Amino acid sequence: MNDILKSVLILSSSPNGHNVVDRAFSARGFSTIGLNIDSRENEKLPEQPPVAIILISKNISDHNIKIITLIKARYAGFNIPVLALTTANTAKALDFDSVLLEPCHPEQIVLRTIGLIRLTHMEQEICLRLETLDQDFGVSHTRPKTIKNSPFNILFVGKASPEFMVIINALQRKSANVVAAFTSFTAFDYLYEQAFDAVVMNGISSWDSALSVTQTMRKNAKLYHVPALLIANTLNDEEKGKAFNAGLNDILDANGNLEDISKRILEQANFHRVHKNLKHEFSMLGGDICTDAATQLYNKAFFDAHLTRVFKFYDSQDLPVSLCLIRVSPQDDNKTDEAIAASYQQIGTMVKNLVRLQDITARLAPNLFAITFPSQSAGQLDPVIERIESILKCATLCDPQTGAVLKIKLEISITTLNSASVTISAA
Repeated sequence: MNDILKSVLILSSSPNGHNVVDRAFSARGFSTIGLNIDSRENEKLPEQPPVAIILISKNISDHNIKIITLIKARYAGFNIPVLALTTANTAKALDFDSVLLEPCHPEQIVLRTIGLIRLTHMEQEICLRLETLDQDFGVSHTRPKTIKNSPFNILFVGKASPEFMVIINALQRKSANVVAAFTSFTAFDYLYEQAFDAVVMNGISSWDSALSVTQTMRKNAKLYHVPALLIANTLNDEEKGKAFNAGLNDILDANGNLEDISKRILEQANFHRVHKNLKHEFSMLGGDICTDAATQLYNKAFFDAHLTRVFKFYDSQDLPVSLCLIRVSPQDDNKTDEAIAASYQQIGTMVKNLVRLQDITARLAPNLFAITFPSQSAGQLDPVIERIESILKCATLCDPQTGAVLKIKLEISITTLNSASVTISAA
């Protein structure tokens, strides 16, 4: 069984002219394959399907679309997302999964590609969970109707400069619910009390505070996936790289086209809401028969049945599946049973918020939690496990009766599964 080869196919008229983008993907663990979009030869296509295709073209043509269709036909059975980088947002752009208008920072391209890959994996996992429910539990799921045109909730953080207020007014004209926080302190008051689809920060005069807010969000389980956008005057490539590495999702030019700025904010908000709604819906599939009442994680019965299906699916493609086990134990023996149970419940709820939809989370025993990572080996997950461990150890857990701080010990292990280790015991 192999580690998944995370290759991205980049099609352009100058396949050797995007070295900066190649390096940005490499830094995130991807390899890139550049092919000439104008060439009729496709012998250089990789044997294994790429995880994404990027088309770089000033004006999207019927020829571009035909080539993409032919390439995807070579990998029948695989859903490969396509990102188009172009200078003209035409009707032909609707043929792609997402479009970015040039110029784009390399990190922005990588982040959007990762987002598209994540959505593709989510769709695959959804199909597998529905199969487990139907075939192992006799539960047929009817998806709830999506409320269309529901206003997005946007938090603006920073001074009410003229440029900032113009953007706020533009979003309000598009029916977005905008809340303004003029300091980072009030921003976190809002973030902890309300749910937002995106956070937009004023970095026109200084963006140090925006970076601090973003870094704090990325250390919080509840806020980790909320998109953060920076509005600033022109930044150089080094500054943009620093901002993206801090966890920002997009950087908007304060002097840019107002319509483009609004669309980019709302696009980030929409992606987050889609992800959040799917995660909420599918983490609770099957109701009481499949979930742990205290944490709303999957229970052991569902986990064992579903893990078998997931392993079989990815093993058939020669791809790995990894399992992370998190065992929690009290550090203070004098705490009551109720307080200890509360700490377990709080950790379980946090685990659910720390992972992607396609990562299956479950409670196997009162103090034992599991996360399954499809198509990833244990070695590929080191940064993820480090992040999970860091956030859980930094979390402040409280006794619900007294408010006293609860101290716990964590034992976290990660392994790549094989056919002999798929059935997991909570013992």
